[in-house]
Amino acid sequence: MPDKRYYWLKLKEDFFDEKYIKALRKLPQGDSQVIVYLKMQLKSLKTEGIINYEGILPDCISELALALDEDENVVRLTVEALIRFGVVERLENDTLYMLAMQQLIGSETQTAARVRKHRENIALQCNATVTKCNTEKEIREKRVEKEKDTPPTPSKGAGEGFDEFWKAYPKKVAKAQAQKAWNKIKPDKALLTVIIGALERQKQSAQWLRDDGQYIPYPATWLNGRRWEDMQEQVSQPAPKKYEYDPDNPYANWD
Repeated sequence: MPDKRYYWLKLKEDFFDEKYIKALRKLPQGDSQVIVYLKMQLKSLKTEGIINYEGILPDCISELALALDEDENVVRLTVEALIRFGVVERLENDTLYMLAMQQLIGSETQTAARVRKHRENIALQCNATVTKCNTEKEIREKRVEKEKDTPPTPSKGAGEGFDEFWKAYPKKVAKAQAQKAWNKIKPDKALLTVIIGALERQKQSAQWLRDDGQYIPYPATWLNGRRWEDMQEQVSQPAPKKYEYDPDNPYANWD
C-alpha cells in the first residue's frame, strides 16, 4: 500500500505586509479578493501550484469560481490583479500557475509523520523525567538529529551539475526556481549521481507516464521536496505488440 502524503500551506507571518497583498486589499472588494487568493493556494496544494482548466464551463474563471464557491466577478478581478502583480501566470489551455506556491507547499508522508510523532512523544517523556534526560542516550539522539539536519559540507565543485539535471528532467518549467532550489541543495558528485539515478527511475513510473506527463512535479518542487528519496513506484509495462495480418504476406510481422 503506497505511503499516504499530507500537504499544508506554509503562510508567512508577514503575509499581509506583502506589497501585492496590500495592493489587492485596496482594490474594490479587496478583502474578498484576498480570501479568493488564499482559497486558490489551498486548492493548488496537491497540484504544486497548478490550477487546471477542465473545460466543464466556458472558461477557467467561471470554473474556478464554482470550485471555490465564490462570486465569479470577484474571482475574475482577483486573477487579473494577481497576473498583473506577477503572482499568477496563465499558461496554455487556460491553466493557472501560482508562482509563490513552490516556497509555500509543505508535504510529509504518513511514515514521516509517524516517526515525527514518535520523537515528540520521546521528548515529552524525557521532560517528565529530568534525571533521565541528561543521560548518554539523550545526548546520542540529539547528535544524530543534528547530523541529520546539518547539510554535508560541500566539496569543491559542489552545486554544479544543474545543467545535467535540467537536461534529464522531463518537465522544463520555471528554470530560475529550479536553479535556486539546486543551489540551496549544493549536491556533490555523489549526491548528483543519486539524484540523476532516481530521476531516471521515476521517469518510467506510472504516475509520470500518465496523461502525457501531466502529473510530473515541477523541477523546483521535486528538488525542494527531496523527491529523489521517494520510494520507486511500479514501472508501467508497454502494451503488447499487436499482430497485423497481411493477406499478401501472411507470415510478415511475426516476431
